[in-house]
Amino acid sequence: MPTRNHRLDRAKGVLIFTVVLGHLLARASPWESDLLRAPMYLIYSFHMPAFIFLAGITAKSGRLAQRILVFLVLLATVLPLMWVWMRLFGLSPDYTFLTPFWYSWFLLSMAWWTLTVPVIERFPRAVLAISLVTGLVGAAVPTVDSELSVVRTLVFWPFFVVGKLYGARMLRWAGGLDVGRRISLAVAAVTVTGILYLDEFDNDWFYGKERFAHVDVGVPEGVGIRLVLDVAALLMTLALLAWVGDRNSPLATIGRHSLSVYVLHGFVVRALQPVLDGSIAAYGSLTVLGICVVLSVVSTWLLAWEPLDRALRRYASTVADLLLSPFRSLRPAAGVGADSTRTRGGAPT
Repeated sequence: MPTRNHRLDRAKGVLIFTVVLGHLLARASPWESDLLRAPMYLIYSFHMPAFIFLAGITAKSGRLAQRILVFLVLLATVLPLMWVWMRLFGLSPDYTFLTPFWYSWFLLSMAWWTLTVPVIERFPRAVLAISLVTGLVGAAVPTVDSELSVVRTLVFWPFFVVGKLYGARMLRWAGGLDVGRRISLAVAAVTVTGILYLDEFDNDWFYGKERFAHVDVGVPEGVGIRLVLDVAALLMTLALLAWVGDRNSPLATIGRHSLSVYVLHGFVVRALQPVLDGSIAAYGSLTVLGICVVLSVVSTWLLAWEPLDRALRRYASTVADLLLSPFRSLRPAAGVGADSTRTRGGAPT
């Protein structure tokens, strides 16, 4: 019987914590503070590419329609609830039907990426090459933008494909490194991110949602910047996998229940937004950082409660099954409508 990969779960646990922390810090306008910019650069330089890489490792082509619909059901549930939720706190939910709001883009992109899994399995090398190209030049396509999360889907697709094809081997490789190599990998990863921080690199690039034209760069420069960011994200991802450990723990449990944390943390963050807005001026950057870390730990722990995660998954799966049920009823029963003669090797016998 295969055993659970606790290294993967623990990595997810770390990453979902960084998602919550990054979104809480973002409510306090951290990019204007030298102190808060450091953790923001560290988080946003790799946390979503790493999450997408790990999603690729566990992606399967079985029950494809149901898997895709689960993400779409969650998306269709989150958007109206978030609209109402933000209104309750006096916030303006500025989004349209075609543009996923804030963190919900990941749910739509996961549906897109999951749709490509059978093609990745059938044509691995070709899809890998295509994904690497689209990851670099996807933001140059003039006809797409934030609508339907197209740019982000293209930009981050290589991490999903690499995770699907090579993720398990890379996970084992990172886990087998000795201490010296793990230290070297971590130093290299932090150095690249540190250079971006010292250079005051435009943080809009980390989101991967804008076309090159929107950030006022040409295609050659945009491709070069995208390549540097991809390398930085890959180094940080490998460093995380090398250091995260491979034993069952509360962190691994959080990783296994990361879906509920991801889907629900946005409601916590938006509820705290009126408090965090302007908090740097009132309390100072260091205090705000400490508060956000504590809030992130508590929120992540509570939202990773197993019954909550199980209920969310059951809800999405049940709705997806209900939506698919009419199509399943159209399938012919075994042997009904089939040719009276059996075929062998494609030829009737």
